[in-house]
Amino acid sequence: MKQQCGFTLLEVLVSMSIFAVIGLGAYQMLRTIIDTHEATQSSNKATSSLVRAVAVMDRDFSQIVPRPVRDEYGEPLQPLVVGSGEFYIELTRTGWNNPAKRQRSILQRVAYQLSDGKLSRHFWLVLDRAEDSEAVVQDLIDGVESFQISLLNEDGEGTDVWPDFNSEAVMPLAMEIIIATKTHGDVRRVFVLPSAALSFQTVKGNENSDDSGDGGGTEERDNAEGDRRESQEDDPDE
Repeated sequence: MKQQCGFTLLEVLVSMSIFAVIGLGAYQMLRTIIDTHEATQSSNKATSSLVRAVAVMDRDFSQIVPRPVRDEYGEPLQPLVVGSGEFYIELTRTGWNNPAKRQRSILQRVAYQLSDGKLSRHFWLVLDRAEDSEAVVQDLIDGVESFQISLLNEDGEGTDVWPDFNSEAVMPLAMEIIIATKTHGDVRRVFVLPSAALSFQTVKGNENSDDSGDGGGTEERDNAEGDRRESQEDDPDE
């Protein structure tokens, strides 16, 4: 009779144990690769958001102009407001691109707010707001722990509030921001602001549709919805 050959129970158990160890090792390696990839993607996204936010701030702060506005209640607002009110900072800037050639000003009212760890940029489609004027909100960075703003007046003194009632200047000379994030720690940026000697009359000469002084006029409001769609889809400057 021919003798039959096969694996013993012990050999089968040993083989299964070896394959189990190999499978577990392969899974752990794959899990490590996936976790590393996700962490890298998250870090890259956070870095890109931070770089973009700083670039947006640079465009806003480097183009500040001394043009006061009126809020939705008709109350005057200074060209630059820091440390008071609803927002961390609110300002009027020039250089608002108008690729669609709409009948509106190249000036734009902008504000920054930090809420629930999210730094956002707000802007209005008109300068002098009406009761129905609403801000367009653009989320910039998540995971922000604090947002600090310091200003340098013409006497070389620092302040965290503007207007500075101890100074006669319309604008400060420079601004420092510190953004504390969970992923990058403290990010510090210093902006040299445009000359405070620029008068409102000079700025007004660059406007396209504010000669009447009513930035919230009918013609601008007729174009508001189109500008809102463009602003939400395109770069903040557009």
